[in-house]
Amino acid sequence: MENFYTAKSKYLLALHSCSESFGVAVKDSENQNNIIKSQVFHLGRSLSNRFFSCLEIILPRKFWKQIVRISVATGPGSFTSTRLSISMARTISQQINCSLDGMSSFHLMAPRLHKELNLSKVLEPFWIKDILPRRGVVAGKYQLIKIHKNPKYFEFNEIISPQLINKKEYLTPSINALTDIEKDIISLLQFSQFCHNSKVNSNWDKLLPLYPTSPLDNKKTSNF
Repeated sequence: MENFYTAKSKYLLALHSCSESFGVAVKDSENQNNIIKSQVFHLGRSLSNRFFSCLEIILPRKFWKQIVRISVATGPGSFTSTRLSISMARTISQQINCSLDGMSSFHLMAPRLHKELNLSKVLEPFWIKDILPRRGVVAGKYQLIKIHKNPKYFEFNEIISPQLINKKEYLTPSINALTDIEKDIISLLQFSQFCHNSKVNSNWDKLLPLYPTSPLDNKKTSNF
């Protein structure tokens, strides 16, 4: 990818590890051609040992100090890998003093999944749900707000963040959660570009992972 890495580039970095796969994407925030370099690594449980080597494949280490913004998927998803990627993102953000944004994995699915709705209802609120064996239903509620032309970004409002839901009959209309790291990591990077263009300042110490089924209180559910 000719001229992708330059000494003057200011990079946006996106990380997604809410499943057993680890998605990494990067782009130059100032490049008008919107060139994105991304890859999904199928690591299973080896993320902790290969996190930095995967990152270096997408963005060589000597350019890490040129990262101006990081975005990371906050869950719900794999407890260990989500926690690890957020911890690493917080550390990098703190060390190089850049903004750190987070977005739930369901929120990232919304631009893909809302297309399953009836055309007459695409602008109305809808649920994304995931049925967990022996745990219940985790669901979040979303609504399309705007489609931005530059960057091409579908802006959704997360009306209700993903959480355990008690009254399943209220989840209408609903769409089953479907992970696609390859596509969702691009949506996360577009979100990062939107925040960068809007000059949003996000501090690393404010970002925490989403644990709808926390082992500390696995009986707590929403009244929705």
